[in-house]
Amino acid sequence: MGRFTPVQVERLGQLPEAAAVECDDTLYDVGIATGRLNLGQVTVLTAVKSAGLQRAALVQGRGVQGDAEMLAVDGRGLRLGERVTVTRGGRGVAGTVVGVVARPSGQPDAVALLPAAAMARLDGRSGCGEVVVQLKRRSQATAFQRAARGVVGRDSVVTYDESLRGHV
Repeated sequence: MGRFTPVQVERLGQLPEAAAVECDDTLYDVGIATGRLNLGQVTVLTAVKSAGLQRAALVQGRGVQGDAEMLAVDGRGLRLGERVTVTRGGRGVAGTVVGVVARPSGQPDAVALLPAAAMARLDGRSGCGEVVVQLKRRSQATAFQRAARGVVGRDSVVTYDESLRGHV
């Protein structure tokens, strides 16, 4: 956790211990609107691309392939193919729901998952506040944390999540 630039995320992904590294933010107090639905103060998550980092199984459609696409959480009101406007703090992004996922582990209240670039625009900052890492081997966590300090120039808070099978 901290603040990570796109270059830092890329460099973290190049460390020998890393199997996958992506931005993984959570934004609260987000508004979501469609032609038939208006939700306020909801939670959205980053839609990660790496299969080993995903917290929610795809149940319909496909994963996001561009910044104007998003995933809906099953049972939260958004529909496959629907055009959606997502707003937070005077900023907004628009997109189309291209997939539906099961409720994400660790964030059961989430309504939608957006690409990292859309999350950054909603947050009003470049980069991200949190990254999720899948290590090649779980035993490499300490080595990765030391190497990460060299990339980001500071110690970062590391949370180990057993539900993500050894992700950092």
